[in-house]
Amino acid sequence: MTYQEKMKWLGRYQAALSYQHMLEDEIEVLRSDAERVTTCMSGMPGRGGPNVDRLPQAVERIEKAQKKLAQQLDSCLETRMEVMHSIMALGDTAEQEVLRRRYVMGQSYTDIANAMGVVQRRVYQLHKAGVEKVELRS
Repeated sequence: MTYQEKMKWLGRYQAALSYQHMLEDEIEVLRSDAERVTTCMSGMPGRGGPNVDRLPQAVERIEKAQKKLAQQLDSCLETRMEVMHSIMALGDTAEQEVLRRRYVMGQSYTDIANAMGVVQRRVYQLHKAGVEKVELRS
């Protein structure tokens, strides 16, 4: 695999995590919508007439989203374990730390340099060396 393909493979966890967060946000929006439907159905003055189909539909959408989120959580865990296994197989602990911070923790190169107490150029060197050595598991 090329260097770019390895970086993309290592970046799968952060992409999966981003999708997980999007699903969590979607559930919050759906819950908020369901609360508005419930308020409308409560018969409070100034509200429109109740639509009996809206609440079950809202609940169904929430359940679907929760199921999708549960699947995504499993996928995230599996992807994280694959990425971590490949990173931990490296012999150099500094390279491991750079790749772990970058691809598992999602830190920027600047943050990694600060955390490790090295200059950013050194982080780039360790990153490149680590990515070149990493063996991928698909």
